[in-house]
Amino acid sequence: MSGGEKPRLLVVFYADPDRYPPTFSAMSLLRDDFHVRLICRNGAAPPTLRWPDGVRVDRVGPALSNEEKNAAPAAAKLREYLGFVAAVRRALLEERPRLVYAYEPHALVAVAGCRAPVVYHRHDIEDLGPVDRRSLQGWVMLAARRLGRSAALVVMPQEQRAIAYQRFVGDDRPALVLPNFPLRSTFPAPADWDAIFARRRERPELLFRGALGEDTGIQQAVAALPHLDAGVSLRVCGEGAPGFVRDLLAQAAALGVADRLRHDGWVPYPQLNAETLEAAVGLVLYRPAGLNWDMLGSATNKLYEYAACGVPAVVPDRASFRDFLGGEPWVRYADVADPAAVARQIQELLADRARYEALARAARRAFEERFNYEAVFAPLRARALALAGIRVRGA
Repeated sequence: MSGGEKPRLLVVFYADPDRYPPTFSAMSLLRDDFHVRLICRNGAAPPTLRWPDGVRVDRVGPALSNEEKNAAPAAAKLREYLGFVAAVRRALLEERPRLVYAYEPHALVAVAGCRAPVVYHRHDIEDLGPVDRRSLQGWVMLAARRLGRSAALVVMPQEQRAIAYQRFVGDDRPALVLPNFPLRSTFPAPADWDAIFARRRERPELLFRGALGEDTGIQQAVAALPHLDAGVSLRVCGEGAPGFVRDLLAQAAALGVADRLRHDGWVPYPQLNAETLEAAVGLVLYRPAGLNWDMLGSATNKLYEYAACGVPAVVPDRASFRDFLGGEPWVRYADVADPAAVARQIQELLADRARYEALARAARRAFEERFNYEAVFAPLRARALALAGIRVRGA
C-alpha cells in the first residue's frame, strides 16, 4: 500500500466476534491496511480474545448471555436491535469509512444507505424460502436478501452455499469464497510432537468442538463410545440448550459411558486451541439437515482447527467434504447416522501407532501449507483495497 494515513474500515457484526474465529482472522490481517473499528453485540461473559493493535472493538447493548437474549420478549429484542443500529449510524458519521464490512443480515440492514462500499460476509445462510414475517428476524432476512444485491462484494465460506444463495436472491454475480480456515499465527507448532503423541496414546480422547444440538452429531458421538475400547473418552466443548445437555448426559448414563463423557461447555478459543493438542481424534459429525449442514466442506472451522493441532478427524461421508478434501490422508469419512460406523473409523485411526503419528503430522502439514487463513486471504485483501480506492505498491 502507498504511504500516508491508513483509511478507515468499519466492521459491523450483530454477535460476539470472540466466538467467531474467522472474523478475528480477517480483521487481524486487514488491520495492516486499515484502521479497523468493530461494532458488535455485547455479551454476558468478559471478552476472551486479545484483539491486535489497530483494531478497536466497541461492544453495544445489554450484557446478557445468548440464552437470555433469545428468551427475551419481542419488544426487548426490537429495542436492542434499534439501539445497535443507532450505534452503527453514529460510528458511520464519526469514522467516515472508506469501506464497510457487514457480517450477517442484521449488520447489513444496520448499514443500509451508507455511502461507502459494503462487503457483505455471511458465515451461514438461512433455509431459502418463506420467512416468519411476525418476527424481527424474518423482516431482517427479507431486507437483507434485497440489500445484498447492492453490496459491492458478497463473501461466503463455501462454494455451493454461495451459488445457492446468490441464485435464490437473484444476484448473478459470483460471491468470493473464503474458507473458514484458522489463522496460522494463532496455532504455533508445538516444540515436542513425540511427547504429545505419548500422552495421546496413554489417554486417547475424542474431541467435539462447537455448539450442541440435534443436528450436530453429538448424540451419535456419544452413541459411538460403547463400540470403542473402554479407555477411549469423549470431551465435548460447546454450549447447548440446557434441556438438550441434560438429555445428552442421560443418554451417556443409559449407555453406561457416563464416566467416559466430559462436557466442559463453551471454552474460550485461546484455551481450547492449546488444549486441542491433547486430543487424539477430532469429530465433525453434522447431519445433512438444511443447506448449512449439508454444504460444510470449507465452512466448518473446527475441522481445520483439528488439522492445525495435528489431530486426525472423522467427517460426514458427503460430497461437500469429499469434493473439497479429496484424498487428505488424515480425514476419515463415516455415515454419521450410524454410531458403529463412526466408531469403526475412529478405531481405524487409532489402531496403528506409526500410522497414526504419520497421519497427525500430515494434518499439521496440510494446515501449514494449505488450510490456513493467510493462504486464502489474498483475494479478499485485493478486493477490499480496490473497493476502498487504495493503490498497492507494484500493482
